[in-house]
Amino acid sequence: MIGVLPRLHAVTDDRVIGRGDMVERAAAMAAAAGGALAVHVRTRTLGGAAFLELARRVAAALAPHGSWLVVSDRADVARAAGARAVQLGRGALPVRDVRRVAPAAAVGRSVHEAGEARAARAEGADYLVAGPVFATASHPGAAPAGLALLGAAAGDREGAGSGATPVIAIGGLTPGTVAIALAAGAWGAAAVRALWDAPDPAAAAAAFLAALPAAATIAVVVNGESRAVPAGTTLDALLRQLGLDARAVVVEHNRAIVRRDALAAVRLAPGDAVELVHFVGGG
Repeated sequence: MIGVLPRLHAVTDDRVIGRGDMVERAAAMAAAAGGALAVHVRTRTLGGAAFLELARRVAAALAPHGSWLVVSDRADVARAAGARAVQLGRGALPVRDVRRVAPAAAVGRSVHEAGEARAARAEGADYLVAGPVFATASHPGAAPAGLALLGAAAGDREGAGSGATPVIAIGGLTPGTVAIALAAGAWGAAAVRALWDAPDPAAAAAAFLAALPAAATIAVVVNGESRAVPAGTTLDALLRQLGLDARAVVVEHNRAIVRRDALAAVRLAPGDAVELVHFVGGG
């Protein structure tokens, strides 16, 4: 896993995108949830150029808050937009090939039955989105997979913390049903309508977060100021959280300069000191 997987996932579809207010709603949720939120940009209708433009707009809205951008299926769009993860559906590329295209991104698989979950774990997916757990208007007439899928997907009844694959439950999830999903083996929850159709998206995100465990954080010092970051954060992830381009920053970690190609390999520990020097070209 590249960094700590967010607990709350706001998944879009073409209906949500077509309303025209998706970026603004994503920004509101990010302001409320910070690094505990991942926004999945998922479309079956947008062409590559339009998909990339939208993904970049969402990335810019999320960056100040440390929330994740997740791009569905398109590894090329994910890499170009600087997404934190690629979410793969049925018929998508194998995980190993996605990593060749977008090596800095986590790779998730959507699974709907135990066999798919086993196959996704075997191919090395970083996390799974499993469902639909409950009946949902997003898939009318489809029989829900049920809670048993969550435990089968995780592969470990002790949960993600003991080495199992983190599982995000999707399908009919509400703040009131999150605890049931967690007890069945889920790491977090995903929603479409419960978040995007809410009158107040920030309040909706906050309600979900109140039902989810808080992500573990550590305290580090960045340019002389204390800052809380998710446990497992890399230097590369820290730069993305701060909205900085690694190509335009000199990074010093505990008084040692870190090469740009090594930023993704250095994980922060409690009390670490990071100095960032931002520079711009001139003529």
